[in-house]
Amino acid sequence: MKFVVASIMALIGSGWLSAPAGAQSGAALAGTWTQSSSGKELVLAPKFKLQPNVGVGYGTNLGGSVGYGSMTRTTIVTEPTIMNVTRSMTLVIAADGQFKWTIVKRHADGDNCTRTTTQVKQGSVSAGGGKMVFAIRSGSERWQSSCGKQGSGAIALSREEYGMSAQGRLLHLASGPVRWAFSRK
Repeated sequence: MKFVVASIMALIGSGWLSAPAGAQSGAALAGTWTQSSSGKELVLAPKFKLQPNVGVGYGTNLGGSVGYGSMTRTTIVTEPTIMNVTRSMTLVIAADGQFKWTIVKRHADGDNCTRTTTQVKQGSVSAGGGKMVFAIRSGSERWQSSCGKQGSGAIALSREEYGMSAQGRLLHLASGPVRWAFSRK
């Protein structure tokens, strides 16, 4: 998943593993799959920025950065930042095509803290023709910092599609720069 983590789910096809040649059988994909990795990913993070002191700017204005009449102002903005991320995932697929995907990510949160984010996605999955499509019907995300901050929210209905190959105890999912190798527990 190096550099991009994106959820793009919404619709679902009803036919679990219906058809094209090369489709995987429910028995072949049903089970518990795990993945763990670490590497660089884009993470939304707050940053302090100096911006020209004219017009309306983005972010939270913290006032002039060099005193009265300063030509700049200091703001806090949230933007994608490349960070080292440790990721572990568990994907449970039932023979009827229902899934539960638990994703745990850890990365720096400031100088001395670590943020752990846990996402749980549930819905139905279909596979065939070298693709795997996850239709997310419900989900949640919660995060907690080792420095005491925390938050949570719901994951919207969405659809995620990955290129897929499965062989024996290995399942490979890929989309753009995302490359995950799962192994069957």
